[in-house]
Amino acid sequence: MRRNFGIFVGVGAVAIGVLGAVPQLGLLQPAERLHPVTYEIAAQLVFTPPVGTKVAHMWLVKPPDDAGQEVLAFETDPKPTLEAPDPLYGNHLLYFRLDNPDGAQVIAYRLKIRVWELRWNLQPERIGSLTEVQMPEWLRNESRIVTDDPRLRRLAQEVIGNTSNTFERVRRILQFVIDTLSYSHAECSLQASALHALTKKVGHCSDYHGFATALLRSIGIPARVTYGINPFKRRSPSHCKLEVFLPPYGWVPFDLSETDKVLEQLAKSELPAEVKAQRREAILRWLFSGFRDNTWYRVSIGTDYPVVPPVAPNPPLIRTAYIVCDDKVLPDPDPANPNRMEFAWQLVWDCKSDRPVQSPWRLWMTP
Repeated sequence: MRRNFGIFVGVGAVAIGVLGAVPQLGLLQPAERLHPVTYEIAAQLVFTPPVGTKVAHMWLVKPPDDAGQEVLAFETDPKPTLEAPDPLYGNHLLYFRLDNPDGAQVIAYRLKIRVWELRWNLQPERIGSLTEVQMPEWLRNESRIVTDDPRLRRLAQEVIGNTSNTFERVRRILQFVIDTLSYSHAECSLQASALHALTKKVGHCSDYHGFATALLRSIGIPARVTYGINPFKRRSPSHCKLEVFLPPYGWVPFDLSETDKVLEQLAKSELPAEVKAQRREAILRWLFSGFRDNTWYRVSIGTDYPVVPPVAPNPPLIRTAYIVCDDKVLPDPDPANPNRMEFAWQLVWDCKSDRPVQSPWRLWMTP
C-alpha cells in the first residue's frame, strides 16, 4: 500500500526561539511511504567506570516519530534520572546518573518501531531558491562541522563553479565528496569532522556527511548530520546520513558513504566497462532522487548540541551513547575497526523484524 505523508517545517522547533525563526513555508512536498517494517529491539549498554569514579553520567537519545518511522514502544531499565529535549534541536535525551558506580554498569532498553521506505522523487527544476530561508541553526559553525575555515569556503566555491541553481550546487558538492573521500574504518574521526575529511581524505559515514554539511553550509545551504541505527546484523549498528533542506521538498536525506562503497566495489568488479558505466549512472540517479531506506531509523538530528543536564561538555555527536565518568569522557568504541580493540563500552544487540529485509545497497552490489 502506498501512502503519502505531509511534512511541515517544524523540525528543531525548540531552537526557533534561540537562533531565529523558521520560515512559514506551509506544507512541503510529501515523501512517498512504502514497505513498512516493524522492528523489535532488545539492547544492553555495558560500561565499566574507572576505579574510584564518584559519578558516572550517561546519555542516550530516544528515537522520535517522524515521516518515516513510528515508535510503538520504548522503555529502559533502570528508568532514566531525567528526560529532557536538548535546547538546540529538541533531541529527546535520556540522562542516567550513577553515584559511586562499582564494576560493570548495565543500561537495558527495549524498542518497537515501525519504519517505512521514503521516496522523494526529486525533480530538480522544482527546487526553489534558498534566499528566503532563514535557518541559522543549520548554517552555523561548529566544533567539527567547521564552516569558517577559508580552505573549506574556497573549496566549496571551486566545486560549485558559476552555477546559481540550488540543486546543481548540492549535486556538485555531494558528487565531489564521493569522488574525493575513500571509506575507511582504520582512519576515521567518529565525530563528523570536516577538517579530518579535508586533510585525510578518508573516513567513515560521519566524516563523509560532516564534510558535505560543512561545504554546503559555507555556501548558505542548510544541511545537517542525522544519526540513527541499522536494525540488522552488522558490526556496529550506528550509522549517519546527510540531510539537505530543499524547498518545496523539505529535509531530504542522502547517504554518501554507503553509495561510495557500492561505487568502489563496482569499479573493482570484472563487469564490462559499458555495464559499469551504466550501473554507476543508475546508482547516482537513484541517490539524487531522494531516498531513505526502511533498514535505518533516525535517532538524532544535528551535531554539537548541549546535553541536559549541562554537567559535561557538549559532545560532537551521540552515536549510540555519551558517557562521562567524573570529568573523563569515555571514548566511542568502533567494533568495525580492526585497529581499535579497546572498548570503553559496548552495546549488546538483538533485533527481530516482522518480515525479511535487506539493505538496498547490498542489492546494488549483486552482480
